[in-house]
Amino acid sequence: MPADEHDNDEQDAPQPITLIDESGNEHTFRMHDAFELEGVAYYLVESAEDSSEVMLLREAGGGLETVEDAEFQRVMAALEEDRVD
Repeated sequence: MPADEHDNDEQDAPQPITLIDESGNEHTFRMHDAFELEGVAYYLVESAEDSSEVMLLREAGGGLETVEDAEFQRVMAALEEDRVD
Protein backbone atom coordinates (compact mmCIF):
# COMPACT_ATOMS: atom_id res chain seq x y z
CA MET A 1 0.00 0.00 0.00
CA PRO A 2 1.44 3.42 -0.90
CA ALA A 3 2.32 5.64 2.07
CA ASP A 4 -0.36 8.22 1.29
CA GLU A 5 -3.10 5.55 1.36
CA HIS A 6 -1.84 4.34 4.75
CA ASP A 7 -1.95 7.92 6.06
CA ASN A 8 -5.59 8.23 4.95
CA ASP A 9 -6.46 4.99 6.79
CA GLU A 10 -4.99 6.41 10.00
CA GLN A 11 -6.95 9.65 9.57
CA ASP A 12 -10.19 7.69 9.06
CA ALA A 13 -9.65 5.47 12.13
CA PRO A 14 -11.71 6.43 15.19
CA GLN A 15 -9.67 8.50 17.66
CA PRO A 16 -9.15 6.99 21.14
CA ILE A 17 -10.33 9.13 24.05
CA THR A 18 -10.44 8.54 27.80
CA LEU A 19 -13.56 9.53 29.73
CA ILE A 20 -13.95 9.62 33.50
CA ASP A 21 -17.30 8.55 34.94
CA GLU A 22 -19.07 9.95 38.02
CA SER A 23 -17.15 7.51 40.25
CA GLY A 24 -13.75 8.64 38.94
CA ASN A 25 -13.16 5.50 36.86
CA GLU A 26 -11.42 5.90 33.50
CA HIS A 27 -12.92 4.31 30.37
CA THR A 28 -11.40 4.29 26.88
CA PHE A 29 -13.61 4.96 23.88
CA ARG A 30 -13.13 5.50 20.16
CA MET A 31 -14.56 8.73 18.78
CA HIS A 32 -16.61 8.01 15.65
CA ASP A 33 -18.21 11.38 15.08
CA ALA A 34 -18.42 14.86 16.55
CA PHE A 35 -21.10 17.23 15.31
CA GLU A 36 -23.44 20.07 16.22
CA LEU A 37 -27.21 20.05 16.11
CA GLU A 38 -29.30 23.06 17.13
CA GLY A 39 -26.29 24.65 18.84
CA VAL A 40 -25.43 21.59 20.95
CA ALA A 41 -22.19 19.60 20.48
CA TYR A 42 -22.62 15.81 20.32
CA TYR A 43 -20.10 12.95 20.25
CA LEU A 44 -20.72 9.40 19.03
CA VAL A 45 -18.31 7.04 20.82
CA GLU A 46 -17.70 3.29 21.04
CA SER A 47 -16.14 1.45 23.97
CA ALA A 48 -12.58 0.29 23.24
CA GLU A 49 -13.25 -2.86 25.30
CA ASP A 50 -16.73 -3.73 23.97
CA SER A 51 -17.63 -2.63 20.43
CA SER A 52 -21.33 -3.30 21.16
CA GLU A 53 -21.27 -0.42 23.69
CA VAL A 54 -21.95 2.75 21.69
CA MET A 55 -22.95 6.00 23.36
CA LEU A 56 -24.12 9.39 22.23
CA LEU A 57 -22.81 12.17 24.46
CA ARG A 58 -23.57 15.90 24.56
CA GLU A 59 -21.70 18.83 26.05
CA ALA A 60 -23.48 20.19 29.09
CA GLY A 61 -22.33 22.26 32.04
CA GLY A 62 -18.62 21.97 31.27
CA GLY A 63 -18.81 18.16 30.96
CA LEU A 64 -20.45 15.41 28.96
CA GLU A 65 -23.83 13.75 29.50
CA THR A 66 -25.23 10.57 28.00
CA VAL A 67 -28.08 11.18 25.55
CA GLU A 68 -31.01 8.78 25.89
CA ASP A 69 -34.62 8.13 24.94
CA ALA A 70 -36.43 10.66 22.70
CA GLU A 71 -33.44 12.98 22.36
CA PHE A 72 -31.25 10.01 21.31
CA GLN A 73 -33.76 9.04 18.61
CA ARG A 74 -34.08 12.64 17.37
CA VAL A 75 -30.32 13.25 17.21
CA MET A 76 -29.53 9.90 15.58
CA ALA A 77 -32.23 10.51 12.95
CA ALA A 78 -30.69 13.92 12.19
CA LEU A 79 -27.23 12.33 11.94
CA GLU A 80 -28.45 9.59 9.59
CA GLU A 81 -30.24 12.18 7.44
CA ASP A 82 -27.08 14.34 7.37
CA ARG A 83 -28.84 17.31 9.03
CA VAL A 84 -25.93 18.05 11.40
CA ASP A 85 -22.96 20.40 11.20
